[in-house]
Amino acid sequence: MNRDPLLQRCGALDTASLSDALDSLGIAGGLAGLQQQVPGTRCCGYAYTVQYQPVSEHGGFRNAANYIDEVPADSVIVSCNGGRLDATVWGDILTHFASQRGIVGTLIDGVARDLDTVAQLGYPLFSRGRFMQSGKNRVQLKAVQVPVRISGVIVNPGDVIVADASGCLAIPRAQLEAVLERAEAVESTERDIILSISRGLSLEAARQLHRYDQPWLKAQDRQQGEAR
Repeated sequence: MNRDPLLQRCGALDTASLSDALDSLGIAGGLAGLQQQVPGTRCCGYAYTVQYQPVSEHGGFRNAANYIDEVPADSVIVSCNGGRLDATVWGDILTHFASQRGIVGTLIDGVARDLDTVAQLGYPLFSRGRFMQSGKNRVQLKAVQVPVRISGVIVNPGDVIVADASGCLAIPRAQLEAVLERAEAVESTERDIILSISRGLSLEAARQLHRYDQPWLKAQDRQQGEAR
């Protein structure tokens, strides 16, 4: 289990709240199109980025996955294959290896195969889809631990990755504490709204009372706004 206190806080939050916090700071972080492939799984960790590039159809075996030997435990692998849907860069061997090494999840801007194995191991895998055709003779490793672009968002090595049933996002490392504070406030605001509704308040009144227009405000700031 990762003992990094910031990651522990981050892992307790859902991507919806974190996304609202990013929006409030004007930071683009949502990795649109990447979806949870194993129901009930989620991951949170520092990004280890992998960049692939295509080769000719008869380019031969390129050992494109050997990078994984160097991935630290508690990382989330962020694998960029340019959104390609016809050549997978993840399968059962990598899933077994990652699980044994304590790698906490994988995001793929592309597709994966051997999803039965991934599901049996309960490994958190997020991708654009699934397809059986191997990338071993179709892609090659270009670089690791470099910035990669996914859905218009630049993911840097060491950024914080959070992924759950709602989707995937990347949080710039330098902004993590500010994002966490706002995301925690968002969840607190939403709990207060739900409690007010359960006590008979209308949705409109509950949202106005608890400042749903700015849910990232801390409780004391929301209360000061109400007093004014």
